[in-house]
Amino acid sequence: MNLQYIEDQGTPTTLLISRTRLVGMTKVTMQELRFFPVGLLLATLIGCALPSALTPTRETQAFEPSPAPVLEVPQGTAKELFREGIDMLQYGDIQRAKTVLQQVLVLEPNHKYARGLLLQIDADPVEMLGKENFVYKVQPGDSLSLIAKRFLGDPFKFYILGRYNDLDIFGNLEAGRSIKIPGKKPAINKGMENEQSTPIPTSAGRLSEAKILYKDGRFSDAIDLLEKLRFQEGPDAEIDDLLLGVYAAHAKKLIDPGQFEEAKKLLHRALNIHPANERLNKQFDQAVMYGNAEQTYQEGNRLVINGELEKAYASYVQTLKLNREHAGAKAALSKIKPQVIEAYYADSVRARRRQKLTEALGSLDKLLEIDPNHKLAKESRLEIKAILDREQSGR
Repeated sequence: MNLQYIEDQGTPTTLLISRTRLVGMTKVTMQELRFFPVGLLLATLIGCALPSALTPTRETQAFEPSPAPVLEVPQGTAKELFREGIDMLQYGDIQRAKTVLQQVLVLEPNHKYARGLLLQIDADPVEMLGKENFVYKVQPGDSLSLIAKRFLGDPFKFYILGRYNDLDIFGNLEAGRSIKIPGKKPAINKGMENEQSTPIPTSAGRLSEAKILYKDGRFSDAIDLLEKLRFQEGPDAEIDDLLLGVYAAHAKKLIDPGQFEEAKKLLHRALNIHPANERLNKQFDQAVMYGNAEQTYQEGNRLVINGELEKAYASYVQTLKLNREHAGAKAALSKIKPQVIEAYYADSVRARRRQKLTEALGSLDKLLEIDPNHKLAKESRLEIKAILDREQSGR
Protein backbone atom coordinates (compact mmCIF):
# COMPACT_ATOMS: atom_id res chain seq x y z
CA MET A 1 0.00 0.00 0.00
CA ASN A 2 1.28 3.56 -0.77
CA LEU A 3 0.23 7.14 -0.42
CA GLN A 4 -0.76 7.35 -4.10
CA TYR A 5 -3.28 4.60 -3.55
CA ILE A 6 -4.83 6.41 -0.61
CA GLU A 7 -5.29 9.56 -2.63
CA ASP A 8 -6.81 7.78 -5.64
CA GLN A 9 -9.45 6.06 -3.46
CA GLY A 10 -11.25 9.34 -2.92
CA THR A 11 -10.24 9.77 0.70
CA PRO A 12 -11.86 13.00 2.04
CA THR A 13 -9.70 16.05 1.57
CA THR A 14 -9.40 16.60 5.34
CA LEU A 15 -7.73 13.19 5.69
CA LEU A 16 -5.60 13.23 2.51
CA ILE A 17 -1.85 13.74 2.48
CA SER A 18 -1.58 15.58 -0.86
CA ARG A 19 1.06 14.98 -3.51
CA THR A 20 1.98 18.67 -3.41
CA ARG A 21 2.76 18.40 0.29
CA LEU A 22 4.86 15.27 -0.27
CA VAL A 23 6.96 17.01 -2.88
CA GLY A 24 8.05 19.56 -0.31
CA MET A 25 9.28 16.89 2.08
CA THR A 26 12.98 16.21 2.53
CA LYS A 27 14.50 12.97 1.40
CA VAL A 28 15.02 11.93 4.95
CA THR A 29 11.29 12.36 5.55
CA MET A 30 10.40 10.29 2.49
CA GLN A 31 12.68 7.53 3.57
CA GLU A 32 11.14 7.56 7.00
CA LEU A 33 7.70 7.40 5.45
CA ARG A 34 8.74 4.49 3.27
CA PHE A 35 9.53 2.47 6.37
CA PHE A 36 6.57 3.81 8.39
CA PRO A 37 4.44 0.91 9.59
CA VAL A 38 1.28 0.67 7.54
CA GLY A 39 -0.86 -0.30 10.55
CA LEU A 40 0.14 2.77 12.55
CA LEU A 41 -0.58 5.04 9.58
CA LEU A 42 -4.05 3.57 9.13
CA ALA A 43 -4.76 3.93 12.87
CA THR A 44 -3.73 7.57 12.72
CA LEU A 45 -5.96 8.26 9.70
CA ILE A 46 -8.95 6.47 11.25
CA GLY A 47 -8.43 8.27 14.56
CA CYS A 48 -8.54 11.62 12.78
CA ALA A 49 -11.79 10.66 11.12
CA LEU A 50 -13.55 9.58 14.31
CA PRO A 51 -14.37 13.03 15.80
CA SER A 52 -16.08 14.06 12.56
CA ALA A 53 -18.00 10.81 12.31
CA LEU A 54 -19.15 10.93 15.93
CA THR A 55 -20.29 14.55 15.89
CA PRO A 56 -24.07 14.51 16.58
CA THR A 57 -26.32 15.96 13.90
CA ARG A 58 -28.57 18.94 14.59
CA GLU A 59 -31.58 16.65 14.61
CA THR A 60 -30.21 14.77 17.65
CA GLN A 61 -32.07 15.91 20.76
CA ALA A 62 -30.36 15.90 24.14
CA PHE A 63 -31.99 13.83 26.84
CA GLU A 64 -33.92 16.03 29.25
CA PRO A 65 -34.64 14.41 32.62
CA SER A 66 -38.13 14.86 33.97
CA PRO A 67 -38.33 17.53 36.69
CA ALA A 68 -38.16 16.30 40.27
CA PRO A 69 -41.48 16.49 42.12
CA VAL A 70 -41.89 19.53 44.35
CA LEU A 71 -42.31 18.48 47.97
CA GLU A 72 -44.45 20.79 50.04
CA VAL A 73 -42.78 21.61 53.35
CA PRO A 74 -45.34 21.34 56.16
CA GLN A 75 -45.81 24.12 58.68
CA GLY A 76 -45.17 23.36 62.34
CA THR A 77 -42.98 20.92 64.21
CA ALA A 78 -43.29 17.16 63.88
CA LYS A 79 -44.54 16.94 67.47
CA GLU A 80 -47.32 19.49 66.86
CA LEU A 81 -48.38 17.83 63.62
CA PHE A 82 -48.37 14.38 65.23
CA ARG A 83 -50.65 15.66 68.00
CA GLU A 84 -52.99 17.14 65.37
CA GLY A 85 -53.03 13.81 63.53
CA ILE A 86 -54.01 11.96 66.71
CA ASP A 87 -56.81 14.47 67.40
CA MET A 88 -58.16 14.02 63.88
CA LEU A 89 -58.11 10.24 64.20
CA GLN A 90 -59.94 10.44 67.53
CA TYR A 91 -62.72 12.46 65.88
CA GLY A 92 -62.84 10.22 62.81
CA ASP A 93 -61.38 12.74 60.33
CA ILE A 94 -59.37 10.09 58.51
CA GLN A 95 -58.32 11.83 55.28
CA ARG A 96 -56.99 14.93 57.02
CA ALA A 97 -55.24 12.73 59.59
CA LYS A 98 -53.45 10.84 56.81
CA THR A 99 -52.26 14.11 55.27
CA VAL A 100 -50.95 15.44 58.58
CA LEU A 101 -49.21 12.18 59.51
CA GLN A 102 -47.54 12.10 56.09
CA GLN A 103 -46.27 15.62 56.78
CA VAL A 104 -44.81 14.34 60.06
CA LEU A 105 -42.79 11.83 58.03
CA VAL A 106 -41.54 14.63 55.78
CA LEU A 107 -40.06 16.32 58.85
CA GLU A 108 -39.01 13.11 60.60
CA PRO A 109 -38.79 10.16 58.18
CA ASN A 110 -38.06 7.75 61.06
CA HIS A 111 -41.06 8.76 63.20
CA LYS A 112 -42.22 5.23 64.05
CA TYR A 113 -45.50 6.26 65.68
CA ALA A 114 -46.66 8.31 62.68
CA ARG A 115 -45.69 5.45 60.38
CA GLY A 116 -47.52 2.99 62.64
CA LEU A 117 -50.73 5.05 62.66
CA LEU A 118 -50.67 5.36 58.86
CA LEU A 119 -50.36 1.58 58.70
CA GLN A 120 -53.35 1.19 61.04
CA ILE A 121 -55.52 3.37 58.78
CA ASP A 122 -55.23 1.04 55.81
CA ALA A 123 -54.62 -2.32 57.50
CA ASP A 124 -57.24 -4.98 58.10
CA PRO A 125 -57.85 -4.97 61.91
CA VAL A 126 -58.41 -8.72 62.17
CA GLU A 127 -55.32 -9.54 60.10
CA MET A 128 -53.24 -7.14 62.17
CA LEU A 129 -54.54 -8.10 65.64
CA GLY A 130 -55.78 -11.66 65.13
CA LYS A 131 -59.15 -13.37 65.38
CA GLU A 132 -58.83 -14.56 68.98
CA ASN A 133 -60.24 -12.06 71.48
CA PHE A 134 -61.96 -11.64 74.81
CA VAL A 135 -64.57 -9.21 76.11
CA TYR A 136 -63.54 -6.30 78.30
CA LYS A 137 -65.90 -4.04 80.21
CA VAL A 138 -64.87 -0.37 79.99
CA GLN A 139 -64.17 1.14 83.41
CA PRO A 140 -64.50 4.79 84.55
CA GLY A 141 -61.45 6.77 83.42
CA ASP A 142 -60.68 4.34 80.58
CA SER A 143 -59.72 5.48 77.10
CA LEU A 144 -58.79 3.51 74.01
CA SER A 145 -55.17 4.60 74.34
CA LEU A 146 -55.00 3.41 77.96
CA ILE A 147 -56.61 0.09 77.06
CA ALA A 148 -54.27 -0.30 74.06
CA LYS A 149 -51.27 0.38 76.28
CA ARG A 150 -52.48 -2.09 78.93
CA PHE A 151 -53.33 -4.99 76.64
CA LEU A 152 -51.42 -4.32 73.40
CA GLY A 153 -48.36 -2.63 74.89
CA ASP A 154 -48.68 0.49 72.73
CA PRO A 155 -51.05 3.42 73.44
CA PHE A 156 -50.83 4.49 69.78
CA LYS A 157 -52.62 1.30 68.74
CA PHE A 158 -55.83 2.94 69.96
CA TYR A 159 -56.94 3.47 66.38
CA ILE A 160 -56.63 -0.11 65.14
CA LEU A 161 -58.29 -1.25 68.40
CA GLY A 162 -61.18 1.11 67.70
CA ARG A 163 -61.50 -0.25 64.15
CA TYR A 164 -61.34 -3.79 65.60
CA ASN A 165 -64.52 -2.84 67.49
CA ASP A 166 -66.17 -0.99 64.58
CA LEU A 167 -66.06 2.37 66.40
CA ASP A 168 -66.67 5.65 64.58
CA ILE A 169 -65.31 7.99 67.27
CA PHE A 170 -62.09 6.97 68.98
CA GLY A 171 -61.56 9.65 71.61
CA ASN A 172 -64.21 8.73 74.16
CA LEU A 173 -65.55 5.53 75.67
CA GLU A 174 -68.60 5.17 77.87
CA ALA A 175 -68.00 3.33 81.10
CA GLY A 176 -69.89 0.04 81.23
CA ARG A 177 -69.82 -0.81 77.52
CA SER A 178 -68.08 -3.97 76.36
CA ILE A 179 -65.38 -4.10 73.70
CA LYS A 180 -63.30 -6.89 72.16
CA ILE A 181 -59.64 -7.13 73.12
CA PRO A 182 -57.48 -9.21 70.75
CA GLY A 183 -55.50 -12.06 72.27
CA LYS A 184 -56.00 -14.32 75.24
CA LYS A 185 -57.82 -13.15 78.32
CA PRO A 186 -55.35 -12.47 81.17
CA ALA A 187 -55.62 -14.37 84.42
CA ILE A 188 -57.90 -12.83 87.07
CA ASN A 189 -56.39 -12.36 90.52
CA LYS A 190 -58.52 -13.55 93.40
CA GLY A 191 -60.26 -10.84 95.36
CA MET A 192 -60.29 -8.43 92.41
CA GLU A 193 -63.61 -7.42 90.98
CA ASN A 194 -62.04 -6.14 87.78
CA GLU A 195 -61.46 -8.38 84.79
CA GLN A 196 -57.78 -7.46 84.45
CA SER A 197 -54.85 -7.80 86.82
CA THR A 198 -53.47 -4.29 86.18
CA PRO A 199 -55.18 -1.49 88.13
CA ILE A 200 -56.97 1.06 85.98
CA PRO A 201 -55.79 4.65 86.34
CA THR A 202 -58.68 6.78 87.55
CA SER A 203 -59.29 10.41 86.64
CA ALA A 204 -57.99 11.42 90.07
CA GLY A 205 -54.89 9.32 89.49
CA ARG A 206 -54.17 10.95 86.13
CA LEU A 207 -54.77 14.39 87.63
CA SER A 208 -52.21 13.59 90.33
CA GLU A 209 -49.79 12.45 87.62
CA ALA A 210 -50.30 15.77 85.79
CA LYS A 211 -49.53 17.68 89.00
CA ILE A 212 -46.26 15.78 89.38
CA LEU A 213 -45.31 16.53 85.77
CA TYR A 214 -46.12 20.21 86.35
CA LYS A 215 -44.00 20.30 89.51
CA ASP A 216 -41.08 18.67 87.68
CA GLY A 217 -41.23 21.28 84.92
CA ARG A 218 -42.40 18.80 82.27
CA PHE A 219 -45.02 21.23 81.00
CA SER A 220 -45.62 19.69 77.56
CA ASP A 221 -46.33 16.26 79.04
CA ALA A 222 -48.61 17.77 81.70
CA ILE A 223 -50.56 19.72 79.07
CA ASP A 224 -50.98 16.64 76.87
CA LEU A 225 -52.31 14.61 79.81
CA LEU A 226 -54.66 17.36 81.04
CA GLU A 227 -56.04 18.11 77.57
CA LYS A 228 -56.87 14.43 77.06
CA LEU A 229 -58.38 14.22 80.51
CA ARG A 230 -60.49 17.31 79.86
CA PHE A 231 -61.64 15.87 76.54
CA GLN A 232 -62.67 12.59 78.15
CA GLU A 233 -64.19 13.97 81.36
CA GLY A 234 -65.56 17.29 80.08
CA PRO A 235 -64.99 20.71 81.69
CA ASP A 236 -63.90 20.41 85.30
CA ALA A 237 -62.86 23.26 87.61
CA GLU A 238 -59.84 21.45 89.09
CA ILE A 239 -58.57 20.26 85.70
CA ASP A 240 -59.09 23.71 84.17
CA ASP A 241 -57.29 25.53 86.99
CA LEU A 242 -54.29 23.23 86.73
CA LEU A 243 -54.28 23.43 82.93
CA LEU A 244 -54.29 27.24 83.05
CA GLY A 245 -51.33 27.21 85.43
CA VAL A 246 -49.35 24.84 83.22
CA TYR A 247 -50.13 26.89 80.09
CA ALA A 248 -48.91 30.08 81.78
CA ALA A 249 -45.75 28.46 83.14
CA HIS A 250 -44.87 26.89 79.81
CA ALA A 251 -45.49 30.16 77.95
CA LYS A 252 -43.16 32.01 80.32
CA LYS A 253 -40.52 29.33 79.83
CA LEU A 254 -40.73 29.87 76.06
CA ILE A 255 -40.85 33.69 76.15
CA ASP A 256 -37.85 34.19 78.44
CA PRO A 257 -35.25 32.72 76.03
CA GLY A 258 -36.90 34.36 73.00
CA GLN A 259 -38.98 31.48 71.60
CA PHE A 260 -41.83 33.83 70.75
CA GLU A 261 -43.39 31.91 67.86
CA GLU A 262 -43.56 28.71 69.93
CA ALA A 263 -45.10 30.69 72.80
CA LYS A 264 -47.74 32.19 70.51
CA LYS A 265 -48.71 28.76 69.18
CA LEU A 266 -49.06 27.39 72.71
CA LEU A 267 -51.08 30.37 73.93
CA HIS A 268 -53.32 30.21 70.88
CA ARG A 269 -54.18 26.62 71.85
CA ALA A 270 -54.81 27.74 75.41
CA LEU A 271 -57.08 30.60 74.33
CA ASN A 272 -59.17 28.21 72.23
CA ILE A 273 -60.16 26.61 75.55
CA HIS A 274 -60.18 29.76 77.71
CA PRO A 275 -60.69 32.72 75.33
CA ALA A 276 -61.57 35.23 78.05
CA ASN A 277 -58.74 34.43 80.45
CA GLU A 278 -56.96 37.70 81.23
CA ARG A 279 -53.64 36.09 82.16
CA LEU A 280 -53.40 34.11 78.91
CA ASN A 281 -54.40 37.12 76.81
CA LYS A 282 -51.76 39.25 78.49
CA GLN A 283 -49.08 36.64 77.85
CA PHE A 284 -50.17 36.32 74.23
CA ASP A 285 -49.90 40.11 73.73
CA GLN A 286 -46.48 40.03 75.38
CA ALA A 287 -45.29 37.26 73.06
CA VAL A 288 -46.49 39.25 70.03
CA MET A 289 -44.84 42.45 71.26
CA TYR A 290 -41.54 40.73 72.11
CA GLY A 291 -41.61 39.00 68.73
CA ASN A 292 -41.98 42.38 67.02
CA ALA A 293 -39.13 43.73 69.15
CA GLU A 294 -36.87 40.93 67.94
CA GLN A 295 -37.74 41.68 64.31
CA THR A 296 -36.96 45.37 64.85
CA TYR A 297 -33.65 44.46 66.50
CA GLN A 298 -32.66 42.28 63.54
CA GLU A 299 -33.55 45.14 61.19
CA GLY A 300 -31.21 47.37 63.21
CA ASN A 301 -28.41 44.84 62.78
CA ARG A 302 -28.99 44.82 59.02
CA LEU A 303 -28.81 48.61 58.89
CA VAL A 304 -25.52 48.58 60.79
CA ILE A 305 -24.04 46.20 58.24
CA ASN A 306 -25.20 48.56 55.46
CA GLY A 307 -23.57 51.50 57.23
CA GLU A 308 -26.88 53.26 58.00
CA LEU A 309 -26.06 53.96 61.64
CA GLU A 310 -28.65 56.68 62.24
CA LYS A 311 -31.50 54.43 61.07
CA ALA A 312 -30.04 51.52 63.02
CA TYR A 313 -30.00 53.63 66.18
CA ALA A 314 -33.70 54.42 65.69
CA SER A 315 -34.45 50.67 65.24
CA TYR A 316 -32.67 49.80 68.48
CA VAL A 317 -34.55 52.55 70.33
CA GLN A 318 -37.84 51.14 69.00
CA THR A 319 -36.76 47.64 70.09
CA LEU A 320 -36.37 48.84 73.67
CA LYS A 321 -39.77 50.51 73.56
CA LEU A 322 -41.28 47.10 72.75
CA ASN A 323 -39.03 45.16 75.13
CA ARG A 324 -37.11 47.31 77.56
CA GLU A 325 -35.08 44.32 78.77
CA HIS A 326 -33.71 43.44 75.32
CA ALA A 327 -30.00 42.95 76.06
CA GLY A 328 -28.94 42.91 72.42
CA ALA A 329 -30.50 46.30 71.67
CA LYS A 330 -28.95 47.82 74.79
CA ALA A 331 -25.49 46.63 73.82
CA ALA A 332 -25.89 47.77 70.21
CA LEU A 333 -27.03 51.26 71.25
CA SER A 334 -24.07 51.63 73.56
CA LYS A 335 -21.70 50.62 70.78
CA ILE A 336 -22.95 52.90 67.99
CA LYS A 337 -24.06 55.89 70.07
CA PRO A 338 -20.71 57.81 69.83
CA GLN A 339 -20.62 57.26 66.07
CA VAL A 340 -24.19 58.50 65.60
CA ILE A 341 -23.52 61.61 67.73
CA GLU A 342 -20.43 62.38 65.67
CA ALA A 343 -22.36 61.91 62.43
CA TYR A 344 -25.15 64.29 63.49
CA TYR A 345 -22.64 66.94 64.54
CA ALA A 346 -20.74 66.61 61.25
CA ASP A 347 -24.06 66.96 59.36
CA SER A 348 -24.82 70.18 61.23
CA VAL A 349 -21.39 71.65 60.44
CA ARG A 350 -21.71 70.87 56.73
CA ALA A 351 -25.23 72.31 56.59
CA ARG A 352 -24.11 75.49 58.36
CA ARG A 353 -21.27 76.00 55.88
CA ARG A 354 -23.80 75.80 53.04
CA GLN A 355 -25.99 78.32 54.89
CA LYS A 356 -28.63 75.62 55.40
CA LEU A 357 -29.29 76.81 58.94
CA THR A 358 -32.66 75.10 59.43
CA GLU A 359 -31.15 71.79 58.30
CA ALA A 360 -28.17 72.31 60.66
CA LEU A 361 -30.58 73.03 63.51
CA GLY A 362 -32.47 69.79 62.81
CA SER A 363 -29.27 67.70 62.98
CA LEU A 364 -28.33 69.33 66.29
CA ASP A 365 -31.78 68.64 67.73
CA LYS A 366 -31.44 64.92 66.84
CA LEU A 367 -28.00 64.89 68.47
CA LEU A 368 -29.28 66.51 71.65
CA GLU A 369 -32.07 63.94 71.90
CA ILE A 370 -29.35 61.32 72.22
CA ASP A 371 -26.95 63.38 74.34
CA PRO A 372 -28.64 66.42 75.95
CA ASN A 373 -25.36 67.49 77.58
CA HIS A 374 -23.28 67.71 74.41
CA LYS A 375 -21.48 71.08 74.95
CA LEU A 376 -20.52 71.88 71.33
CA ALA A 377 -23.98 70.98 70.05
CA LYS A 378 -25.66 73.23 72.62
CA GLU A 379 -23.40 76.16 71.81
CA SER A 380 -23.78 75.72 68.05
CA ARG A 381 -27.55 75.49 68.39
CA LEU A 382 -27.70 78.77 70.36
CA GLU A 383 -25.65 80.51 67.66
CA ILE A 384 -27.77 79.20 64.79
CA LYS A 385 -31.00 80.01 66.63
CA ALA A 386 -29.81 83.58 67.22
CA ILE A 387 -28.99 84.00 63.51
CA LEU A 388 -32.40 82.68 62.48
CA ASP A 389 -34.14 84.97 64.99
CA ARG A 390 -32.31 88.05 63.63
CA GLU A 391 -33.22 87.10 60.09
CA GLN A 392 -36.84 86.64 61.10
CA SER A 393 -37.02 90.02 62.89
CA GLY A 394 -35.35 91.83 59.99
CA ARG A 395 -38.02 90.85 57.50
